[in-house]
Amino acid sequence: MYFLLILNPASGGGRNVMKLKKVLRYFRRKGDTVVVHRTTGPGDARRVARDRSGEGFDAVIGAGGDGTIHEVVGGLAGTGTPLGILPWGTGNVFAREMGLPRRVKALCKVIRHGRRVDIDLGLADGRPFLLMASVGLDAYALGRMKGIRGKRLWGLWAYVFAGLDAWARYPSPGIEVRLGDGRMDKGSFVLVSNTKLYGAYFVLQPAADPTDGLLDVFVFRDTGRWKFLGMIVQLVWHNLVLRSSHAPGFLARHGVYRVDSLRLLPGRERPVQVDGEFLEGGAVSVEVASRALKVLLPRHRRPPL
Repeated sequence: MYFLLILNPASGGGRNVMKLKKVLRYFRRKGDTVVVHRTTGPGDARRVARDRSGEGFDAVIGAGGDGTIHEVVGGLAGTGTPLGILPWGTGNVFAREMGLPRRVKALCKVIRHGRRVDIDLGLADGRPFLLMASVGLDAYALGRMKGIRGKRLWGLWAYVFAGLDAWARYPSPGIEVRLGDGRMDKGSFVLVSNTKLYGAYFVLQPAADPTDGLLDVFVFRDTGRWKFLGMIVQLVWHNLVLRSSHAPGFLARHGVYRVDSLRLLPGRERPVQVDGEFLEGGAVSVEVASRALKVLLPRHRRPPL
């Protein structure tokens, strides 16, 4: 078999170099050929996946965190070349949800023998996303993190500090949404989900399914930083303390929809992020691209989250 492996050497605190040796040893014993590309900066993984996807590879393997996988997905969308995943980052959200194993050998077996599953992607002004897109405070926090030094050193704490800073500063402007079926809603935070997990641990859309041709939309209708903080506290209690697999009860007061598209209406500044990547200028339209990506997944997935 013939693989292209796109590695982010910085993911996982730089520990991926040792893991890479194990991966190459496994495939070499199987008689496979693996071409390794080490990324050099933002956008490199997307460019390489796009430019080389037509070279006859049996799969393109993304090795890194969710950011690296997001870029590889952006390059492979619509090409028909399968995506293999080595989840070597901090959160590994998609890998968690899809039940990918953690051990290197087991991951390699999935890449060689796993099921090829056609999954949906979201498109935010044409930019593909695998997990979710959101408008509001979390995107504002990511925007303020751009250019901050030491993110790699602080890891998850960098996001915590950025979130607290954003919580204190973000004015929470109203966001008007027109759903694809014509319905209207308005809130201070909008989450568009292709999968269940928001972050590594929280579930706001337990019915989200990346194979159903729809996007799950949550519109937080309250305004003000204290009410937003209250929602976060309820999420922590519901997901981490109660460990419930059902939808949080507070969703009943807000907007919950399943649609194939939506549009943000013109208004005040709307910070937007897709799969943890801040979008300069912000998206105005989001739609689903049905079955736009082939992914190699375990033949026996664990039960739904």
